[in-house]
Amino acid sequence: MIKFFRKIRQRLLAEKNISKYFIYAIGEIILVVIGILIALYINNLNTERQDTDTLNGYLNNITENVKADQIEIENIANFRDSSVIGSLYFMNMIENQSNEKFRTYFSKYFKFNPWLDESFQSNQSGFDALKNSGYLNKIHQTKVETLLYKYYSLVEKIRNEEQSLNNFMEEMEYDMYKNNVVQKTKPIVRKIFQNIESQDDMDELQKILNYPAFVGSHSRNAGTSYLNDLYEQLHEIANKLQIEIKKITHD
Repeated sequence: MIKFFRKIRQRLLAEKNISKYFIYAIGEIILVVIGILIALYINNLNTERQDTDTLNGYLNNITENVKADQIEIENIANFRDSSVIGSLYFMNMIENQSNEKFRTYFSKYFKFNPWLDESFQSNQSGFDALKNSGYLNKIHQTKVETLLYKYYSLVEKIRNEEQSLNNFMEEMEYDMYKNNVVQKTKPIVRKIFQNIESQDDMDELQKILNYPAFVGSHSRNAGTSYLNDLYEQLHEIANKLQIEIKKITHD
């Protein structure tokens, strides 16, 4: 192609046809410009395609994080349900005592006791990577951006609520261990399961379970159903977020 144009130029110069040469030169310039524009267009298409693929990769990672969060949400919600039921049972038990109630509490509900440091652990690696990449502005003012901030703001709220609850429980637990409350409970509970407990044992257990930190822990825990409301809200936002991400990535 280059040789072809060179021959034309040489022929026009040999003929000394200046006007035709200038027309040809202008045409050649136009062709070069068109070629450059086409190359830029193709390059822009490739860049946009690469950017789209990269953004989709970040969004798909977020989707995987959110799916994992939903499993975690279900697990922690189930624990909270059982823990709240256990604390409500405890509050009823200390008012209406019986050996059978004590046995039921320690066999069925104590494994969900308030002092277990359970909390929802969200995987934010995908969202953090998106923010650090500079690609977040590519979904600016979209439903995905709105839902992302709504989702992770609620994650932060849940984290703060759980931290407040767990801090309170740690203080109550420390108080009980410091005053030898927990240690006194264990031998009596063993006797109950062996059906060898005495009335003195039951009187002692009643006294222990009415210890302020013991009652305070269960009283506080019995009112934490609001956490499950937050988990449910987060689960719903997670579903909406996955739908909107799918619209962008076309997965």
